Amino acid sequence: MKRRTNILVLASLLWITLSNCIDKFDAKLPDGSVGLLVVEGNIISDSTVVFSLSRTFSLNEESIPGDYNQIVADVSVVGDDGSRIKGVSMGNGRYQVQIGPLNQQIRYGAEIVYEGDTYTSELQHPIETAAIESVTFNQPEDYGNIYIYLSTQAAKGNEPAYYLWSYEEDWEVRTAFYVQWFYDPVTDDVTTYEKAPFARGWTHAESNKTLVGSTESNVTNLIKDKKIYFIASNNLRVSYYYSTLMKQRALSKGEFEYYENKAKLSEDMGGLFTPQPSELPTNITCSNPDKQAIGYVGVNMNVSEYRLYISNSEVQYDNTYDCNLLEDTEGKSNRDLYMEGYRIAYLDMLGYEWAKKGCTDIRDLGATLNKPSFWPLPDRDY
Repeated sequence: MKRRTNILVLASLLWITLSNCIDKFDAKLPDGSVGLLVVEGNIISDSTVVFSLSRTFSLNEESIPGDYNQIVADVSVVGDDGSRIKGVSMGNGRYQVQIGPLNQQIRYGAEIVYEGDTYTSELQHPIETAAIESVTFNQPEDYGNIYIYLSTQAAKGNEPAYYLWSYEEDWEVRTAFYVQWFYDPVTDDVTTYEKAPFARGWTHAESNKTLVGSTESNVTNLIKDKKIYFIASNNLRVSYYYSTLMKQRALSKGEFEYYENKAKLSEDMGGLFTPQPSELPTNITCSNPDKQAIGYVGVNMNVSEYRLYISNSEVQYDNTYDCNLLEDTEGKSNRDLYMEGYRIAYLDMLGYEWAKKGCTDIRDLGATLNKPSFWPLPDRDY
């Protein structure tokens, strides 16, 4: 009888996030699979990469073991020319490696020394990633979903290409009211600012899905307008100004099959703990033949990127947020209104008008004042 094992996979690189949380799935591993080493990370020329190490544990655990990622190991990137780049521990099983320029004539791999055993990934020549030709968007229906598409052409026209995609999102948030007045319930005072300090902000997010594709069935090796994801028209992301940075990394066929199986196990299982008929492939072997590891280490010369901007003037944003002023404030003090979740929104001849927090302060909408360095809109009041 097979024992059900929970594989935990953490984010692998600084440039790509496979999951913003821990992935749980049953990979149909044999008896004794608890405590297997899980390796997430890839080797990219001229970049800083992070290898994340953890251990598998049984699905029967009531909670995530506190030490599942407390891995003390020596992590290095090695080449068949004798080169070696040693990683630096960042804690919690994360090891940072500064990768210099890779040579396409040399094969590279990861070497992990852990609990007296040496785990090595298959040595591979770095793969060149083709440029992303375009990233576009379309909203086919009035106030419908906004779809993001990607097009790319394989670098070698006569060979199938395999890809892994991820994306990073940034969007600007603005409050419904330009608020210069902030009430302090501790002092029962209202502070007036020269300019509204929390009327404009930004939010950042990273993709959390495994997105793969190939040109195996396309004789031209062209991927045209592949639908990557969509944004609902009532999502705050498109309320004012939105940007997505699409990232593309070429894969070997073996690495593609690893991510394809991982995505299938995660998405098609119907429930976290439904047994699956397949196992995840791996290119990592252990010096001890009785031990195995989970993961697949790829080697690349580059990662392609393409940034897209979307203004709210280019889409139909379905604003469902109620930002009307509170009508009935009779008999209520400023402290009463504050404790009920309202904030000062406006000042007229009769006094302060109040509205919901999210209508007056971008921090309540999950935004911060950290403006991205690439943001094209100027710093000016609105």
